[in-house]
Amino acid sequence: MSQVLRANQMKQLAYTINPLDIGLPTKFENLGGLISTLLPAAVTLAGMAAFIFLIIGGFRYMTAGGDEKAVADAMKIITNAVIGLVIVFGAWFAIRIIETVLGLHITGVD
Repeated sequence: MSQVLRANQMKQLAYTINPLDIGLPTKFENLGGLISTLLPAAVTLAGMAAFIFLIIGGFRYMTAGGDEKAVADAMKIITNAVIGLVIVFGAWFAIRIIETVLGLHITGVD
């Protein structure tokens, strides 16, 4: 009985949430709409991850205590984070150029 009641409550809640109120699209008409919605979030998450790895690498570098292997590992983390940032922002820049040249609206940023 309680599962049925919970299911009915969830169904009623689902009907009361309007996706437009929280900025979500109601449906994706094609693959491009899905990509346009997910791309800015993916770039943001990748940038945040690279920033976190920069912090981790910097912390490991500071706490290496002169150990050459620990310093090398920390520098490797920092180098990989910077390479990741260059790749992410290079891809974002390339997509923005494609948008401008072809007159498309891919990223959702004006």
